Amino acid sequence: MSHSYESHDHPDMHSHHQHPCCRSDGMAKHTPPLVERLQQSWLFWLVPVLGLFSLVWFLLRVIPKPSRATYPCQRLAMPLASGFVAWLIGLAGSVVAFRKAKGLLRQSRLPLALACLVAAGVFGVVALTNMPEKVLTAAEQPGLSPIGQGKGIHPGRVVWVHDPEAANWKGPGHGHPWEDEQTNPAVCAQMMSSAVRALTGESTDAKAWDALFHFYNKTHGKGDVGYQSGEKIAIKANFVGMIGGGRCVNRETYAVLREWGDYMNTSPQLIAALLKQLTQTVGVKQADITIGDTLCLFANEYYNQLHQQFPDVKYLDCQGTAGRTKAQFSTIPIYWSNRPEGVQQDYLPTAYAEAAYFINFANLKAHNGAGVTLCAKNHYGSLVRTPPAKGYLDLHKSGFNHGTKQYRNLVDLMGHACTGGKTVLYLIDGLYCGTHTDDRVPRKFASAPFNDDWTSSLFASQDPVAIDSVGFDFLLVDLPKATSMAGTDDYLHEAALADNPPSATFYDPDHATATKRLASLGVHEHWNNPKDRQYSRNLGKNEGIELVKVSGQSKSAGVVAPGQKATLLSGGFKFTEGPAADAEGNVFFTDQPNDRICKWSVDGKLTDFMKPAGRSNGMFFDKQGNLWTCADMNNELWKIDPQGKVTVVVKNYQGKLLNGPNDLWIAPNGGIYFTDPLYKRDYWTRDPAMQQDGQHVYYLAPGATQPVRVTTDLTQPNGIRGTPDGKLLYVADIGARKTYRYKIDADGTLSDKTLFCSMGSDGMTMDKEGNLYLTGKGVTVFNPEGKQIDHIAIDKGWTANVCFGGKNRDTLFVTASDSLYAVKTRVKGAY
Repeated sequence: MSHSYESHDHPDMHSHHQHPCCRSDGMAKHTPPLVERLQQSWLFWLVPVLGLFSLVWFLLRVIPKPSRATYPCQRLAMPLASGFVAWLIGLAGSVVAFRKAKGLLRQSRLPLALACLVAAGVFGVVALTNMPEKVLTAAEQPGLSPIGQGKGIHPGRVVWVHDPEAANWKGPGHGHPWEDEQTNPAVCAQMMSSAVRALTGESTDAKAWDALFHFYNKTHGKGDVGYQSGEKIAIKANFVGMIGGGRCVNRETYAVLREWGDYMNTSPQLIAALLKQLTQTVGVKQADITIGDTLCLFANEYYNQLHQQFPDVKYLDCQGTAGRTKAQFSTIPIYWSNRPEGVQQDYLPTAYAEAAYFINFANLKAHNGAGVTLCAKNHYGSLVRTPPAKGYLDLHKSGFNHGTKQYRNLVDLMGHACTGGKTVLYLIDGLYCGTHTDDRVPRKFASAPFNDDWTSSLFASQDPVAIDSVGFDFLLVDLPKATSMAGTDDYLHEAALADNPPSATFYDPDHATATKRLASLGVHEHWNNPKDRQYSRNLGKNEGIELVKVSGQSKSAGVVAPGQKATLLSGGFKFTEGPAADAEGNVFFTDQPNDRICKWSVDGKLTDFMKPAGRSNGMFFDKQGNLWTCADMNNELWKIDPQGKVTVVVKNYQGKLLNGPNDLWIAPNGGIYFTDPLYKRDYWTRDPAMQQDGQHVYYLAPGATQPVRVTTDLTQPNGIRGTPDGKLLYVADIGARKTYRYKIDADGTLSDKTLFCSMGSDGMTMDKEGNLYLTGKGVTVFNPEGKQIDHIAIDKGWTANVCFGGKNRDTLFVTASDSLYAVKTRVKGAY
């Protein structure tokens, strides 16, 4: 099956500049708006009068105080006024051109007269087609009048997360919105976390995702189960600013062209936040995730950021070169419910057919042809062909139809078994908004709480109709010109009432003939007013939409107990390293240059545990009370029993000395992971050059005598710790100033390498909340999502390592240069 991306050179192949003529695409007949106006002569004269009044009213009220433009009365007046101005220009131009034509005819100047008549006709069309609409679309359905059935754990719930700290771009000439310097990745990660928690009502991300997958599987006849390893997930992003064909992105270099560099695509920061949630919280393998837009090129500006963090994810685009995956047709058809004849059959992408779950990740944008472009219209990029592609059903004729009670192909896309039928979550990126195709640069919103700033928002729902209804209401406030066009929310009426739609269409996109009618796809209504933003469920009713607002999160609670700070326990050492606590909470650490292991007991006494100690560095206790150490003297791995007896467990790798084992962690099954960087020591009697072919991470399986390599692509691995459940491993690449997170496979190997944070570390530990503690300049604490939540200052030039100790494991012990510090924490340590 062939398809072409070059046959339409318009930069937005999801849309179209010119509206197609209004005709019936479905089972219900509709009189085009222009003809209807001419049939109703009273409206022909009444509306210009209203337009003149609206223009005068708008100028008198808004010019003295521009903020009044957001008032409800002004949102109604503005489109009427702008339409009146366009109508007046068209009418005046038509009259002047017609009079000029008459004069030229008298002079027998026929060619010029004909040209003037044509101009008169053009101006006349402008006048007629720009007469203001008699009402706003939203006003046709009163607020708080829900139709359809709410979907989700909490039916009809839509979560709106607003955090002004997310979008910090200063505008053109000051970088680009897709850069981390302009859009804060940590805030975006927190917004994604807040969204899924508020949507499900759960207290943690893990519980929230588990609830989402359990709900989906139960309601789709798959049983009361969560996500199962190996199941694939497809994510449809909206990359219309990177449309294929070379108009937006260079097809050879994959670089975004300058005029599209600031366009409002789904942001890489929010995409990264979603991918982190799926790979780290849900446990989805990166290779089981496909993300992209079938009609677009996955530009370098987005791909490079995401691929660095998630190298095994499949990045879908229309070309499939430079590491991307090319979108292909599957054998799964979609049948249009208006049952068109003489058109090619449409098939969905292979990635959709293979996926067990789908996530729809749209943008909050108005559209100058269709009114809005949200989750439903995001699927115009889901067909591996352009919406008006020759030979296929022209989707634009339905999408841009400004009538009501019309067949809407968007409903078929929302309801098909492989699109809406597989969707576990709907998301709308509202960080930067605008009107397509009018805006190449996003607009700031005047209304509260945006207050002439970027929208900095994220919307989430399990209900495809509810989330688009909320998005529509938001856009109507600040971008009314496009959004107020007649018919804009007609697809929402059709979708909400898909089982008995106003158009009488038999919606069944899964069968070649009308066989099984779609049920209601969700609930639609408009809010009470733009200030209060209340829907029916917000007002206590058991129907309609519930809008849950989550404001910008205050800084997460730190880990240090109130009123506490790091205190010096002991000094005078040469260089302290490797702290580890035994079962009683006694802390053992090394004074490596002095070749000894010291013990700080729970009663505050300092003693020597072993001297000499093989120049021990990193250490960790196993379940039997043995102390394992990275013995740097001869580059070995030791096991020391409670009486001080030493067993050399690892001496080399494949017959060669190790570079210098540095830090280790023992998994719940007894397997041992250790890092092997190279730090040249003046006490070595061996060749100080690197002994192995690089600096790697190794795994010693339970009972094994020889380790295996589990990473080969790190610069200089150092600190290492895993989660108490043995599922994830963190490795600090201090040489690259990065810390990565891996999934631990059943055989002990690592997969799904993911960038956790852009900070390296000498040592590390973890508390029972899953927060990770990295060292270097003091101690920096990151939550499980990779967001920094605390920093513990230590009055030394370098902090080497940390562990939790004490009787209650609520004291953080810190080895820093020549000293040992401790600080009381509000959390308990895992290690």
